[in-house]
Amino acid sequence: MNSPSVFSSAFPGPRRPAALIFLHWLTLLLIAAVVGLVLVREGVDEKALRTTLINLHRSLGLCVALLALARLAVRLARRPLPPTAAASPLEHFVAMAVHLALYVLMFALPLIGWALSSANGKPVSFFGLVTLPPLVEQDEDLGDAFAEYHEGAAWLLLGLVGAHAAAALAHHFIKRDDVLRAMLPAWLAGPRR
Repeated sequence: MNSPSVFSSAFPGPRRPAALIFLHWLTLLLIAAVVGLVLVREGVDEKALRTTLINLHRSLGLCVALLALARLAVRLARRPLPPTAAASPLEHFVAMAVHLALYVLMFALPLIGWALSSANGKPVSFFGLVTLPPLVEQDEDLGDAFAEYHEGAAWLLLGLVGAHAAAALAHHFIKRDDVLRAMLPAWLAGPRR
């Protein structure tokens, strides 16, 4: 009896639901856009353009929060999601903890940003369609605190996204399992091994 090689797909797990795959990659694109807008804004001196960039940052950040809720709804509707690879209890725990932290941050970070804007007396609108009510009273000291929380949470989110991506790549190139393929769009996933 031959045992499977370390480099073969010994556990051909199922693909994730198409809606979850779509929302996953759309969320990544929006997070990249939100971060990119802030970085571009730092190099811009023109006040009108800076205002446009931060307003777009806020609107896309709110979209990330809405997508996090939509992703949660899809996950709950499809519970339980079957495993895509064999994992030790520790690996399973770490994966679940990272996913939970990502969901919390994707939802909390835009709320912290909204509170930051409110504390600084800046209105938050959703693509200019609707202006959201302030979450807190205007308070410069509170605004400074929220700015620190927002920046810290943003770095934590980016670190977790990086760790999540590194784990997916390790599964694909080192463990040679289907974890990454399960979350790729069908046109990128290729045939099952």
